[in-house]
Amino acid sequence: MRRTVKMNFYAYEIEHDTELSTEQKINKMRELGKESQILFDEKYNEIVHWYKEYNQLYILSFCMFYFMTNPKDLDEEAETGTLEFFPYYMELLQAFALTIPYMHSAKPLNDQAEVFKNSIKEIGLLNNKKFFNFPEHIKTSEELIAYQVRMQMMIQTMVVRNWAYEHQMQQITRDLALGISIPFKQLYDFEPEVLLELLYAMTGEVEIRINKHLAKLRTFMLKSDAVSILQQYEDIFDHVDKTTAEHKEKFGKMFRDMESLRMMLMMHSDLQLNELFTFDAKQLSELSNNRLTPENISSVFDKWSMEFNELQGSETTYFLLDNPVNTKPFIKCEDNRYFSSLWTVMTHLSIPMLEALIVEDPKLNFKYNKYRAGYLEQQLEQLCREAFPQAAVYAGSMWPGENNKLYENDIIIVIESFAIVIEAKSGSVSPPAKRGASERLTKTLKELIDEPSEQALRFIKYLKINPGRLSFKTKKGKNNIIDTQNLKFFIPLGVTLSHLGGLSANLKMLIEAGILDKEITELAPSMSLTDLQIVFDLLPAAPQKIHYLQRRREIEAHIDYMGDEIDLLAWYIDSGFTLGTAEYEEKNFYEITLKSKELDPYIIGKSEGEIIERPSLKLTPWWTDILARLESSKKQMWLENSFLLLNIGYEEQQQFEIMIKELIDRIKKGQTTDPHNYIEFNNNTPQRRYVLIGYPYKNEQLDQRNGIIQDILSNEEKADVKGMLLIGINIDKDQYPYSVMASIMTPELFDSEFTGMVSKSKNNSPNDML
Repeated sequence: MRRTVKMNFYAYEIEHDTELSTEQKINKMRELGKESQILFDEKYNEIVHWYKEYNQLYILSFCMFYFMTNPKDLDEEAETGTLEFFPYYMELLQAFALTIPYMHSAKPLNDQAEVFKNSIKEIGLLNNKKFFNFPEHIKTSEELIAYQVRMQMMIQTMVVRNWAYEHQMQQITRDLALGISIPFKQLYDFEPEVLLELLYAMTGEVEIRINKHLAKLRTFMLKSDAVSILQQYEDIFDHVDKTTAEHKEKFGKMFRDMESLRMMLMMHSDLQLNELFTFDAKQLSELSNNRLTPENISSVFDKWSMEFNELQGSETTYFLLDNPVNTKPFIKCEDNRYFSSLWTVMTHLSIPMLEALIVEDPKLNFKYNKYRAGYLEQQLEQLCREAFPQAAVYAGSMWPGENNKLYENDIIIVIESFAIVIEAKSGSVSPPAKRGASERLTKTLKELIDEPSEQALRFIKYLKINPGRLSFKTKKGKNNIIDTQNLKFFIPLGVTLSHLGGLSANLKMLIEAGILDKEITELAPSMSLTDLQIVFDLLPAAPQKIHYLQRRREIEAHIDYMGDEIDLLAWYIDSGFTLGTAEYEEKNFYEITLKSKELDPYIIGKSEGEIIERPSLKLTPWWTDILARLESSKKQMWLENSFLLLNIGYEEQQQFEIMIKELIDRIKKGQTTDPHNYIEFNNNTPQRRYVLIGYPYKNEQLDQRNGIIQDILSNEEKADVKGMLLIGINIDKDQYPYSVMASIMTPELFDSEFTGMVSKSKNNSPNDML
């Protein structure tokens, strides 16, 4: 089980050098980038020199074993804030290993291991710094931001692996394979899903082999004398020649102490590490439960492999953003054996590996792309139905736009007075866009973010100006009958199959970069299908899902931050996005990268069958019970009232509960002078102000109660208040968590920038629920 971590926020003040102009600051950064570029160019191509002295398979295996493996319960990035040895280092090393012929050498790294490791880490650091080598035409903040978007895409392409959790990656790849299983089998003589299962089984087998090897090492490392150490070493490793006890004793005397002997044997065993990561066709056939023949395996793995010297003469700088090992992660060795050092990212590579086989046949590729497009819509509909079982979910509504143009909405979720309008885009990020090519990147981001946003907002506009019982045709034949008469609040959302990392979670950056030419209020939030699955899993209640999607949109408009969707989700679970006036202070910047690490133990543990408590939105027990009662009873305006309650932060919930308990205590002790008493709580955020009222009353006042509630809400009504909610408690009865609830909501329940997402039908009369 993974250790849980807490990624706390710390406040820092950054002192700006006011004596330097923006252009001068950019020039200073550019100088750093230029210096780093020169050093990088020097050291980058020195990587290959290591392979001229040491065997390639040995170095790759050594790195995989010592630098890329951690105990299962340890998340290095969560514990330290970074990775010491990034997966893309392994990809670079494997690509460089293929630029020269095979090096026959049994020389161990020995004391050069740390030198080698530090040299690769230095190259990685210089690679990051060289991005500051901005083009000379960049002189303003606006031009810099535009370049930073390209830079972020390049860094994501180069550094980020496993863009979804491993179980999600495997599931999506399996699903896509199943969709073209029949035509794939006609072409290759076996089902693609069987091939994928083999690939995932290989990753599991490598983990087993590593653990067995570690166990072997421990057995001789624990021995205390030379003869026992050497005897144990010979017993556990088949490749080691057997010797007599006399020879062992004599050999042991050559070392000054037993620790030196143990280290020598460790280095000797390292020379065979490549066996942990190598498979032959027969082994793979058995690992597939003989569903694939050795001939099947060779035919595919030959396509997924390269041989030594195959990349001789390649432009090595391309390895950073377009590494050929990402679609051919295996090295074909002697005797038809296949080696790889990329086991930590093999699941991540499985989709491009599958697509590399598919694209070889145009007809198969056409069927695959068609299925991929429908797959996203199908999965999205299923997810929404499971996430909102009490809602009406409609898919594929075709509606008339301007100039008689026919549009199609992918998904609309209607629940009470709320509607979530979703548009899906299954397109992928092209290789040039991943490499930061300006025009391609802009085109890709417009297709995946801007277009679905525009479609969702267009449909919302249509629904608002056409209230009533609407009938929409669908391609499936059956009409969608949607009653929009009672809809007040609309939330747009774009969903992609591809993962765009922090770019899709930060629309403001894309606007400032000039990639999107709209105001932030004219754009819908965008997230990947896999991220939306996590959001809906971790926010089980419908009000929480709705509140997150809307507040997520408002936060993106108000706050500057750096992070991806799951970082935002972790922040929401921690805070409810109740940031007070800090939300509207432009000087604040929030670095939330790695906040998602708080959620990893649950998400990963659950996928592995562990029983782990789900992280939940931080609410007091009383607030939790009030929200649960509202959702179970589903009385009038229950969802709007829940939305308002979720706008109250944890500390404010505690404060309100203390205040109402104190008033109840005073009433019971006869310490109040007025016949009717209540408390008013204001959340003190002028831009999004809500009022809570606590009204304790006695059973003898039941006949007067409703009139008093009407008077309280009418007297307290203020022009700048978005909503008022009264919680009534009969102190003579056991009616936990409340006895009665009443509220007045304005159409500005959402933040003022998003009133375009609201139908103007102000509700001034209190609504109560018993």
